[in-house]
Amino acid sequence: MKPLNRLLITIVTLCVSVLTASCAGGGATVPTVTLIPSPQEVKPGEQFAIEVQVEPVEHGISAVEIDLSFEPNTMQVIEVQPGTLLGERPLSGILNIDNEAGTLRYSLARIGETEAPTEAATFADITFRVLQWAAAGEHELDLSSAGFADEKFEDIPDIELKGTSIKISS
Repeated sequence: MKPLNRLLITIVTLCVSVLTASCAGGGATVPTVTLIPSPQEVKPGEQFAIEVQVEPVEHGISAVEIDLSFEPNTMQVIEVQPGTLLGERPLSGILNIDNEAGTLRYSLARIGETEAPTEAATFADITFRVLQWAAAGEHELDLSSAGFADEKFEDIPDIELKGTSIKISS
């Protein structure tokens, strides 16, 4: 192989390695919304909580709206409380609980100025009750959608949604 070809192959290999390393690992690149259950296993008739955790990455977060779905023949929403993500007393937007359809839509906005980046925090705490006749097994809680407004009240695209499941034991 000619020296020029070896040099060219070495340079291309180095460039590909640098690009791969820069794309692969510096943590999250898009904001995420994650559902975190507590406890992770419950019995019929018991209550459990879901923490809606937001990781804004480098964005400031001025407002959030989520759509959550759950199994209505297994559980019902009892209460929804704001977390600390949008300050001590955020402005309430939508709170639409439909236990018959198994859906929850919830939105809040920050009152006052938004600093960028906003620190990761809890957007909402949602309390559920497992119905007495709920079947044992794993039951899903899904984020159907989420929307964020940044510090300029512009939409933040490409939000990663991470649902969860709860185990119901007999």
